[in-house]
Formats: sequence, structure tokens, C-alpha cells
Amino acid sequence: MAQIKLVRRERTAPEFLGDAEQDLIINSQGAELVVLGAPGSGKSATLIRKVVALIKSGVDANSILVITYGRERAADIRDEIVLQTGATAFEPLVRTFHSLAFSIINYQLTPNDPTYVLISGAEQDSFIKDLLETQISQNLWPENLKEALKTRGFAREIRDLILRAQERRLTPEILENKSDELKESLWGSAAKFWRSYSRSLVIAGHNVIDAKRRVDSSQIITEAITRLEKSPELVGKLREQFKYILIDEFQESDKAQRDLLDLIRGRELTLFLDSDSAIGVFRGADPEGALQYVSDKKFKSVMLKNNYRSAKEINELAADIASRFKGAQRKRGIEDLVSSKGITVEKLASAGECATYIASAFKSAHLKAGVPWSEMAVLLRSPGPSVTALARAFALQNIPVEVDTSALALGENPAIRPLILITQIVLGQVNLELKNWNLISDLLLSAYGGADALSMRNMKLLLADTRADGEVKSTSEIVLDILDGEVAPVELEQLRPIERIANLIKVGRKAHRSGGNISDILFAIWSNARDYDGKFLQDVWRDAAINGGTRGAAADRDLDAVIQLFSEARRFNERLPDAKPRAFIEQILGESILSDAITPKGVRSDVVSIMTVHSAKGLEWKVVALMGLQEGVWPNYKQRGTLLGSERLVEHMRTGLTMRDQIEVSAKSALIEDERRLLHVAITRAKEELIALAYSEEESEPSSYFDEIYEFVKGESSYDAVKIDLPSTLTPQSVIAKLRSEVEAGDKESAAVLQLMAKSGIASANPENWLGAKEISSLDPAIPDGEKVSVSPSNLKSFAECGLKWFIERNGGQDGDSTAQLLGSAVHGIAEMLLANPKMEVAEMEEILEQNWQLIDHNKGWVKEFRLRDAFEKVGKLHTWHNKAISKRELISVEAEFETFLGRAIFNGSVDRVERDKDGKIFIVDIKTGKNETSAAKAKENKQLAGYQLAVLEGAFKDQKISGEVLGSALVFLGTDAAGGTEQSQPPIDREIVKKEVIETAEAMAATEFIAKVNDKCRNCGVKNICPVQPHGRSLLDER
Repeated sequence: MAQIKLVRRERTAPEFLGDAEQDLIINSQGAELVVLGAPGSGKSATLIRKVVALIKSGVDANSILVITYGRERAADIRDEIVLQTGATAFEPLVRTFHSLAFSIINYQLTPNDPTYVLISGAEQDSFIKDLLETQISQNLWPENLKEALKTRGFAREIRDLILRAQERRLTPEILENKSDELKESLWGSAAKFWRSYSRSLVIAGHNVIDAKRRVDSSQIITEAITRLEKSPELVGKLREQFKYILIDEFQESDKAQRDLLDLIRGRELTLFLDSDSAIGVFRGADPEGALQYVSDKKFKSVMLKNNYRSAKEINELAADIASRFKGAQRKRGIEDLVSSKGITVEKLASAGECATYIASAFKSAHLKAGVPWSEMAVLLRSPGPSVTALARAFALQNIPVEVDTSALALGENPAIRPLILITQIVLGQVNLELKNWNLISDLLLSAYGGADALSMRNMKLLLADTRADGEVKSTSEIVLDILDGEVAPVELEQLRPIERIANLIKVGRKAHRSGGNISDILFAIWSNARDYDGKFLQDVWRDAAINGGTRGAAADRDLDAVIQLFSEARRFNERLPDAKPRAFIEQILGESILSDAITPKGVRSDVVSIMTVHSAKGLEWKVVALMGLQEGVWPNYKQRGTLLGSERLVEHMRTGLTMRDQIEVSAKSALIEDERRLLHVAITRAKEELIALAYSEEESEPSSYFDEIYEFVKGESSYDAVKIDLPSTLTPQSVIAKLRSEVEAGDKESAAVLQLMAKSGIASANPENWLGAKEISSLDPAIPDGEKVSVSPSNLKSFAECGLKWFIERNGGQDGDSTAQLLGSAVHGIAEMLLANPKMEVAEMEEILEQNWQLIDHNKGWVKEFRLRDAFEKVGKLHTWHNKAISKRELISVEAEFETFLGRAIFNGSVDRVERDKDGKIFIVDIKTGKNETSAAKAKENKQLAGYQLAVLEGAFKDQKISGEVLGSALVFLGTDAAGGTEQSQPPIDREIVKKEVIETAEAMAATEFIAKVNDKCRNCGVKNICPVQPHGRSLLDER
């Protein structure tokens, strides 16, 4: 058994090139200091080095508090400090303002102090939406808004308004006064709702077993301030504990956070600030307020002047972008210390082409320049279709990639979107109707359905053939009916993808009807999801993740997404135990940035990162690509929260303006500044190379930002720029195809490269493996003319199902006997004993089976017990069925052999069981130990049973008793759920028709060609990996 070893990702401390300003900051003591500097000037590195110096000088790590923005950034800084010092602390050394506030409100001065649990933003939306629906009949809101109260968008606007108000230390009473002052009538209604919401949140806490108070992210800072203002004792404890406070990215702070800081600040406070890099303004960041704070408090300032990150060209572009900020402190005297590979800016034809261009550029940088995948990233303004295009382009070029959760909303993740869609169908949120066919089609084509374009077409053709004359239903409607539980007009084995999705809908509905919560419904669906081969999807993805490689990385990401979904569902049930399952689905689909996700993820050290600019803050890469520089996307000038006017509240509090038109102009100007800051931050993430792309098509044109970059780099407008051709993709297939074409043109160097690749183990570079390169080895028939051909009833059946499979397996393309096959042989052996001892008891059968079990299955422990118990069930069913059978017919033979000549065929074989009725008619039984129950209709056409009947009619049996008239035949399945097995019978056959088929089959078995046929056995076929009509076989041919 393979062993899995868990290892921690290795980290090395970055080289620190300290200058005079950095040394001054590191060695300063007892000061209130603000450190200013452009991106890449070493602010974070200086912060880390200052903390390291303090700890190494003997300062207790528990007396140091570092605050930054974002959990992942906090973890990175903490790791760097621990790596360089080895220090440990009882409290987290690095925190966010929110985690600090959360620890303050949960600080236990006395055993009676309350404890709090945090609900996420999405959970808050759901709670607000439910509360709003209860107020529709009240007169709290204007009549023309009552329909809007039911929407998730309105709930989000309410949450945003409350959050912005609390960040600025407003209360419902103050907001109500502002409503009168600024003639914002809806603020009054919102203030009343705010009071109701706060009371309801407290009540909700009493309905949960843990009895903790519920608090949302908008309350957490103000709750901490309120507690400190009421508890001088706690203030004293915190000031005594945190003697040294250092804050990174202080430009991201808001007024409430700065008020909290004033309450706990100790003897030394160091702030690191760059107002040009504020990216959290849409979440309440106030860079102007941060600058005013350090000015009012008369902080000593130090300016960092060197650029340690970006190359000269990139730094000059960033400075050009920043020069358009209002009221700038631009003259920072930055000196460039980094070499460059330059800036690439191009216009292409589509988002797909942009993604392909980036993938090719990254592949080239990796192969030619040796740039690690982990030193490359694609940055986006916001989640959207670009993520899917990028993931597809990178997968085609076998580039390992990790998509950050902020770049792809959880509800749109390709790994779990089908799972969510099935749940929506179960809950009635998506109906199985023609208008939703595109969704259903995507579901069938997903990993949960396992269909491809060819199988979809074949299924529709099959269903079209079954329609009665005059039937008006389309094949799509028939598929929808089957998914909804109606009986299929053909066997479901021929509609595997439809069967799989129908089954998942069925088990999901069963879980829902039984009163299951959202976790129960999701688990019922996920635990029954299977792939094309019938294997559980969770096992397939797990095995792929363990095996590693590009597919392993993709499987790892998919499993992360599933785990995250279940984690979110569990949190939802814990926080809102009375909420309906559909509320969770609405919550997931309503999330655009999952900033509250705290699910642990697998660490993949060498992968390309795809993320939003907001997530990229504080990070850097050698090569960075910017994608999505499209009009209306980046920059995005759409105002946030315009209905309730949260942006007007922010501008009023920031500027003191009271006239609405002035406030709106100011808010628009602030939004323009915010978008430019995002571009500035994105550009400054690149160290050596920057790629900026946009595309021009009918409904989307490059944005003004793209034109700025294009003009800076190329000295001309991008308006008339010619769309460039895509570079050749660097995949083994494309490289080999190019080399082969050059070889055909007589290029000897290309032939030498192909030879080297073949010697390195790349099979597709070897000419011997090229499709069509070898001549057909022989045109002779498989069996020479005149020779007899052995045909058995089982071969008659398997050849009719698929001639190619029969030929391959006949010539050695078959695995050895499996445990299931050996078990089948053992059960047949016991069935054979029933001839001599028809009254044999079940206990005796089980004893014989157990005595010989070691010959059947070499497993031990619980695996052995499980399989042995399954075997006992089968012989028990055999016993029940046998007693029923002998009450109707006499058992006259078992394992009866026969042989006769029909044309070229030597028609031979053996029958499991032969019975005779009171009229002397023969009845043939074939015992099956598997679970693959054949339908009654298929049993009537079963060629194996028909062959056995023909042998009786031809007098082919060695036992002379087995001859004469035939009563019929039957298949008996012992692996079904029926207590006595399942019997499917076949009536007497037409002797001449079956005889003719045997003769024709013998001729076909001796031919020169064997045809592959798609049928319901393909899923479990042992030779599908080399079958030209299966995806497995097609991919093999494509690679060659």
C-alpha cells in the first residue's frame, strides 16, 4: 500500500538589503513613527525586520502586536517573523483589526462575561432578507419599495449602509438625524430597520444551543470600542500587554479602527502607509483619514526611497499611472535597483485568445527562462468569465494553476456548480423546463453526468427513434421528463449520463422530503455522484490528487471547493438553524467575493496564481499578467449602493458636504480614484515582467486604462492597434506536430530533435507510434478459410454487443480472474451440488463457502468479513430460488456440456442448470452472481439464452435426456436486492432464425475487420482504453 507523507512547505527568509532609512526605523525606540513609501520600497520587510530586532533584543513576543489587512497576509508575516526568530507567543503575533476586536469582545474578565460568535457577510444578507420579508406588511418602508424588500440585492444594500455607518461610529439615532439633515428619507427607514435587526440578532442567539451572542462584521469593531470605553480595567490590561504596536497597510484603516487603536496603543506605535495603494475603499478604507490621523497626532515621518521590487520600466509605468491621482505626494525619489524583462501590451480578438496568449507566455518563461510557476500570476479586477477561460487555457498547456477564492465566487466554481444546480432542482429553485435546457445540458456534460458531445448526440438520436408517430415532444423535453422521474422509453443503461443525473436528483429529493437540512441534501447528492466509469467521484478526485501532476492539482482544487462548500453549509446550519435550505443556495449564488471563507486549503507550492487585485495586495511575482482591461470592467465606475445612498453617507462624513448634488459629484470622483489605485497596485505586483492584454469584439472594447498602458509603452493610441496573431502553444502535441511538418519538408535538425524527444520517453515523438505510419501487418482473415470457428452462446452474445471487444479479449486482451469471477465460480460449484443433494440447507452451503474462502479472496479483516457476508447473501438467495424452482420443475442436470456443427461453427458450451417440467419440456437456467439485472424485454432477446435453447433443439447435449421440445430459458440474478434473486425468462425461440445467426456469426468471427459498437456495457468494458469510439481510446489516438 502506498504511503502518504505530509511535509511542510519549505520557506527561506528573503534577503534584506537595509538602507539608512530602514535602519533608522528598525532602531527607533519609544516613538510614534509613520513610514511612507511607494510599492516595493520595503515597508513590509522593514516592519518584519523591526519585529525580529525587538525579539532578538530580549523583548517578549507577547508584548508585540502587528496588525495587517487580510488573514492570509497576517499568516505570511507571522511565518516570516517565526522563521527569522523561532519565537512563540501565547497570543497571535500578527492579526487583523477584526480578529483583534473579536478577541477583545470575547476577553473574559469574569466568568459571567458574554461570548460571541461571528456570522459571515453572506449569512448576514440571508438574515436581513428574511427579516425584510416579515416587514412587507408594515409601514416601515415606502410603498414603492415593498417588492424590492424581497430581493437579495436590497438586503445587500441595507448591510452595506449599516456597515458604512458603523465604520464611522454612527448609531441608528444619528443615522435618523442625518436623514432629516440631508433629506435622505430612506435613511430614516433604514435606521428603524437597523434597531429591529440588532434586536433580532440577539434573539437569534438564544435559539442556538451554544447560547453565544451573534455578531456580524459590521458590529465587531464598534462592539470592541464600546466594551473598552466601559471597562478601564480591560484597557489597562491591553495597554500593558501591547507595548509595541506596528500596523502594515495603514491606508486601509477606517475611523472606527483608528478609534480602537487610540484606546489600546502602548508606548511605541509604528505605522506603515502608502495612500496610493489603498484598495479597500469599497469596504470602508479611508486613506485620506489615515493621512489626517498621522498629521493630527504629529507622528514623526520617514520616507523610504529605494525600489526593491519592480524593474525600471514597470516602476516608470506605475509612476505615470499614479501621476493622475488628485493632490499627490508624488515626489518620492525612488531609485530603481531591479533588472527588467520589460512590458508587453497587446490587443487580441477575444477573452479566450487573451487567456491562450498568457498561458503561452507563461509556458515560454518557464521553459526558456526557468521562471518557477509560483513566480507568475494573473490579476483580475473582479471575478467573471475570464477565470474559466484562463483555467481552460492553462489546462490545455498542462500548466499547474491555483484559482484564489476571491477570483471565483464559490457558487460559480466549475467543480461544485453542478452540485449546486442539482440542489436547486431538488429544492424547486430551477425547474426542469426547456427554458433551462442550457443549464441542464451543461449538467449532463459535467463530471457529474459524464457525457460528451458525441454521447449527447447519440442519446438524442436514440430518444428520437423511440417517439411515436405524431408525438410533438422534442428530445430535450423527453430528457427533462426522465430527469424528473418519468420512465425512459429505452433502457437507462443506454442513457448513462441521464441516468446518473436522474439518480442524483432522486436521492436529493429523498433527503429533502425526509426533513434534511442543506448539509444532508448536499451530502446525499455528493456521496452518490459517479464518473463515466461508475466510480464514486470523491474517490476518483482523491486518487488523482494523491497521484499529483497537472490533473492532480486540478483534482486538489476541486476537492478544496467541495470541502469549502460543506464547511459553509455547516456554518450556515450552526448560525441560522431555522433557515430553509434554499436560503443557503441563494447565499452561495449571491456571493461575489468570498472574503469570509476560512476553510483550510491544500498547499500547492509551485503553481500559477489567478486572483483579484484585492487578494494580491502585499504579494509580488516575477511575471504578472493583467487580464480584463475592458470598458465597464476595469475601470468599473458603477456606483455601489446607489439606492440607499451608502456612498453618499461616506462622502458626507468624509467631506462635510450637505448638498446632494455636491455629495454625488464627490462620490463619483472618489470612485475614479479607487479604480486607479487598483490599477496602480496591480502593476506594482510585477518584479521583472508585466503583460497587459485586452480584446476587441462586438460587445466589448479595451478600456481607457489599457489605452494608457499601450500609449506609455508604444507611444501611440491603442485605438488603431492591429490585433496580433496568437503565438504557437507549447504543448508536446503542438511541438511534435510542428517538427513533423518540418521533417516532411526535409529539415534534418527537426528530425534530430524528434529523435532526442523519443529517447527521452515521449512516445508521440517516435515515428513508430504515429497513426498511419505503420502498414497494416496483415490483410489475412483472423481464421483461415476452411477452418472451423468455435462459437459458444456467451460468445454469440458478446460478439453481437461489440465485435472489437470480443476479438481483443479472445486474443489475450483480458485481465485474469477477479475476486467477483472467482466468487461466481464458487457459487456455481455449490449450485452444482444441488443435483445430488436438492435438500441442502443454507448453513451447509455457507460452511462449504467459508472453508474455501481463502482460495477466492486473500483479503483479511473487515474487508474479508464484508465480502464473505456478501457471498453468504448470494448463496442464501440461491437456496430460496432453488426451492421455489424445484416445486415447479425437476432438476435433471447441471454444468451440462454440448457440441454440434452448424456451417463453419463448432457450436459448443455448457449450461448451468437444466430442468424438465411434467410434460417433458426442457427449461434452461443461467445463474448470474452480479448485480447487473437485465430487463424483462432484454431477457426475451438474450442471445446467450437463445443459443442454449438452440443446443437443445439441435440435440447437441452429450446427456441424451436433454433433448426434445423446449419450454424456455431464464437468467437468475443473485446480486439484486430481491430476497430470492431476480428471474427474467425467455420464451421458446424460432430455431431457424437463431441457427442462421450462429452460422453468420462464425463467418464474421473469421473476418478481417471487427467493428466497435457503443452499448450499455461500455462503462465497465475492460478494453475501453484502446477503443476508438470511447473518450479513453480517442484521447490515446489524439496524443499520437
